[in-house]
This record gives sequence, structure tokens and C-alpha cells, in this order.
Amino acid sequence: MSQTALKKPTGVYIIAVLFLLAPIGNILISFAGSGIQNWYNFSVMYPFLQSIPAMDWVWLGLLFVTGILLFRPHKLSWSMAIFTLLLVLSINAYRLFNIDSNSIDPIFLKVFSILAIICTLSVLVIASYFRFPYLDRRANWLSNVRRFDIRTTASVNGIKAVTESISFTGSRLSFDVPSEFKKEEIVKIKFLEVSKVELEAEVIERLEFGVRVEFRNISSEFKQDLDRWLKTRS
Repeated sequence: MSQTALKKPTGVYIIAVLFLLAPIGNILISFAGSGIQNWYNFSVMYPFLQSIPAMDWVWLGLLFVTGILLFRPHKLSWSMAIFTLLLVLSINAYRLFNIDSNSIDPIFLKVFSILAIICTLSVLVIASYFRFPYLDRRANWLSNVRRFDIRTTASVNGIKAVTESISFTGSRLSFDVPSEFKKEEIVKIKFLEVSKVELEAEVIERLEFGVRVEFRNISSEFKQDLDRWLKTRS
């Protein structure tokens, strides 16, 4: 018995690095556009750093923390990344229409805000498509769910199926015939070798010859039966 691995999320790691670099990049670009010579000298840069508003430090820090969390792909860190991107998008949109001419070259700030909006939107679109097999939708918000690649017989609305993986929150099943189930459809499942309890589940992904389902209102009796059965397969 082994835990089914998700695909290596290279794209997630790239975006994680971008999140880590974004705060530094934002600060340096802002300093470079200030029009002050030798801004990169520490004696000049230090007062600049002290002048950054506390609210800016909050969202810049949030970017950095999100980048760290994304190195452990999980739906909580993914959700936080989406939230951060929306926050940054809102801040840049606000600044685009409320240019502060006293703090920085207005033209530079406007161009910088437009580029930031384009980059943020691009990353947001890419991040929105991160899902299985890169993120496990069966996972809890604070911990991942163990998924076991065990094959056992099952019945889905009376149709014979075989599990590709199973966990305490869902399963991936394959059929001998093309799948006719639709996403978000509610089905009745019975794992013939595991328990006599019939489960209600929601189809979260339709495959050509199978489905991925998420259990609904799982009973304690089934959990106990599944736990005992998994122990016999170890």
C-alpha cells in the first residue's frame, strides 16, 4: 500500500519564486523611479525604507509569506495566493487612478502600475488553473489527506468500477466503459470489499473512463470499516 503522489508542480514553484522576489522588486523599482541620484547607496536608501507606509509593508510581507507557503502546494496556500494577487491587483488599480504626485514621478508611477496590473492578472489567470494533479482537492484546509493507490471493486449507481485511489474523503474510480457521469452529479457508491455502507458522493472530475469523487456526509461506520480494511492491506 502506498500513497499516490501528485505531479511535481513546477509552475507553482516558479510562481512561488516570483512571490518571493516581488516585494524586493517593488521597492527597488519605486526607489529607481524617484528621480533621486545614488538611491542605491545605503545612506540614501535607508531613509527611503523608513518612509514606506506600514500598510505597504503589510501587503509586501504577505507576498513574501505566500511565496514561502507555495513551496508546499496545498489548497490553503493556493487560496492565500489568489487572495494576495487580488489584493495586489486592487492596490495597483487604486494607485493607477489616484496618482500621488508628491512621492514619485506621476508618469513613472502610472506606467509602473499598468505593468504591475498586467503581470498580476497574468499570474492570477495561471494560478486559477492550478488543480489536481498539482493540488489535492480532497485535502483538509490545514493538512493533506493520505490517498492510497489501492485497487478494489466498487459500484457507482449500479455500474461496476475499480478504484485507482481511495482516501477518507474521496476516491478515483475507473470503468470498463466510457463514463457518462457529469461534474457535480451526486452518485451512490458502494465499496464491495470495504464496507456494506452505501455512500453519497459528488463527481468533482469526469474522466474518459472514470471519475473522481468526493464523499458527502461520510458516516463513522464507513470510516471505521475503511480504517480496518486499509490496515489489512498494509
